[in-house]
Amino acid sequence: MDDELERIKREKMLKLMKDDVPVVGTFPVTELHELDDQSFDDFIQQTGIVVIDCWAAWCAPCRTMEPIMKQLSKEWAGQVSIGKLNVDQNPRIAMKFGISSIPNFLVFQNGKFLGNVVGAVGKKPFDKLFKKILSGELDKREGYS
Repeated sequence: MDDELERIKREKMLKLMKDDVPVVGTFPVTELHELDDQSFDDFIQQTGIVVIDCWAAWCAPCRTMEPIMKQLSKEWAGQVSIGKLNVDQNPRIAMKFGISSIPNFLVFQNGKFLGNVVGAVGKKPFDKLFKKILSGELDKREGYS
């Protein structure tokens, strides 16, 4: 099964390169990435800001945030990578980070966990957060740690 997954990954990477989609590591930068317990660690090790959208199919606020996260991934391409992790299908990560409410957005920078944002908060808090992280002005009192 691992060989099959690697083959699929290689084929997708070749297609992405052919389509001139920017790639960081093994992940294209302009889309949301479906993650699982196995791919999570590789994804968060990317350079820059990484956000993991922890969600579930039954969660209406999670579905509300999906188009916002897609928009953020396009607007912040090259600086922010966004992944999606279904917590019902991937309980290891949910337990590791103590996720009890969703949507829950885990925020990393250069592989280091910075904190999380909980709830369907909209786009503006993420824009503000990304600017603060990039400028080095992250204020822990604002609930991002």
